[in-house]
Amino acid sequence: MKRTFCFVIGMTMVSCLILAGCKKAGEKAAEKAIEAGMAKEGVKAKVDASGEKITIQSKDGTAVFTGGKGTAVPDNFPKDVYVYEGATITAAISVPDGFNLAMETSDNADKVLGTIKSKMAGFGWKEEITMNQSNYSMVSYKKGERTATVNINSDKKTTQITLMATEQKGSGKEGK
Repeated sequence: MKRTFCFVIGMTMVSCLILAGCKKAGEKAAEKAIEAGMAKEGVKAKVDASGEKITIQSKDGTAVFTGGKGTAVPDNFPKDVYVYEGATITAAISVPDGFNLAMETSDNADKVLGTIKSKMAGFGWKEEITMNQSNYSMVSYKKGERTATVNINSDKKTTQITLMATEQKGSGKEGK
């Protein structure tokens, strides 16, 4: 499943680049190309590309990728995982056992990191790992069978935030 998940995400991102300048005909061609590529990996899937949203359905579940202007946090995103207030969501990925959000803000990285640490602790998450290097920080949390990892990367004008939240249910799905 881990290989399938990585392949799905990779194909999703490639297809988003293809779809950026295309409309209906391009969407259908991209859908077929993704389905064919996944079939070569032994994965039977149904792909639906519509505007800035791509949905991939397989026996493993549904993966949804949205990107571009107007991207929002998925409705089923866990309410106890802090999403940095005021950040612009640039991409959102939803898979059966987790989520990935890409965001950006004009706030400096130190403010972002401090706020995230405070809010996640307030939601009952236990900080497991923290790494800080120059313009990059990473912090990982655990709560029950769930994990959340936040990557923060900054330059002079913007701070990019990547948030990944996953759940391991002990049902043979570990390592996805």
